[in-house]
Amino acid sequence: MGSKTKTLLEALEDICNVDVDAVDPRVSTAMPFKPHNQTSNQVICANTMVLPEYREMLVAKTKEFGDQGWEEVFTRVMVQFCADNLKNITNRVLVQVSPSRVYSKEKVLEACYAFDRAFKDVGIGRNRYAIKISTTGPAMAAAAQLNKEGIRVLGTSLFSLPQAVAASQAGCLYISPYFNEVAAYEDDSHMYKGSDPALEHPMAPRLIHVLEAYTKLYEETGKDQPIIVIASNANVSEVLATAELGCQHITILAHHLKELQETPLDDAAYEKYPFLKNPPAKKQAPYYANFKTAERLRGHANIDPLAGEEWNGQLADIHADYLADNGKLLAEYMEKDKAVVRKMKDVLGAFNGGDAKAKEAIEAELAKLR
Repeated sequence: MGSKTKTLLEALEDICNVDVDAVDPRVSTAMPFKPHNQTSNQVICANTMVLPEYREMLVAKTKEFGDQGWEEVFTRVMVQFCADNLKNITNRVLVQVSPSRVYSKEKVLEACYAFDRAFKDVGIGRNRYAIKISTTGPAMAAAAQLNKEGIRVLGTSLFSLPQAVAASQAGCLYISPYFNEVAAYEDDSHMYKGSDPALEHPMAPRLIHVLEAYTKLYEETGKDQPIIVIASNANVSEVLATAELGCQHITILAHHLKELQETPLDDAAYEKYPFLKNPPAKKQAPYYANFKTAERLRGHANIDPLAGEEWNGQLADIHADYLADNGKLLAEYMEKDKAVVRKMKDVLGAFNGGDAKAKEAIEAELAKLR
């Protein structure tokens, strides 16, 4: 018998770290290897929570924690999903702070300490979980405190270099730039439709800006920089593109994992993804010690299609203090960047929708207990 043909999923794992963007254990256990991290968000957790097979767990958590309000119940549900999936991954499980809190340092801290208590109650130590927090000024000020306390943070909803530098200054373990804005999934006019997303996608240059900035900061300080867990790929071509760009981790939705696993690494795949013919070496720590942008992508360093015609050609100062005064400078940069304003509004709106769905389901169960 001949040897089994390698799949695109296995080829991807050979060059970077595959994470699973799903809390249902059936997704991770269907993979041919254990994913590294399990990410999640309000939408994923709310949609999974209301499935019939998880009703018993939802009812149990509502009975136990309902007197503390629906948010505490949702926190406990999200953490229980992580506990049930922990054995199926090699590294960390991640939960996300509600978007309703990310413009207040105090509210971010309150949510993260609630997660920390919940993880402790299910026997998960701080070395096996991390908390996703949107990279706003106040949230990154909170992240700096949390990371110093040993509660590790991923800076998410990230669309710009200043956000990435702020996450570095906060000591974040990970960041999750979004390759696509959320609106792209709801309105096809926002979706990139070209054939070479690594070279042509409007977010690709900003990824290179972040990777090269982190490389410079590592060279200057010797301090580890946040690991990139790229998110929001619209299709398999974009998943492969972000690997080519140099992202160390890619968190992948269930249906894309299935497609990657069902696609052979054959002549057709090599024609579509030429870089896989001579793939880069597996990305390993220290991730920024020898990073170099691939030759065909080096032009990204000097362009920014998302900045608009008013861009002066200068990238943000990577040595400015973005966290001082409760993240004031980061907030100013974000407010001036029209692309960031639009993308943040869309992504936080989507996650608020997940909160609303969870609130409705939990309060319906609470009503039955009264």
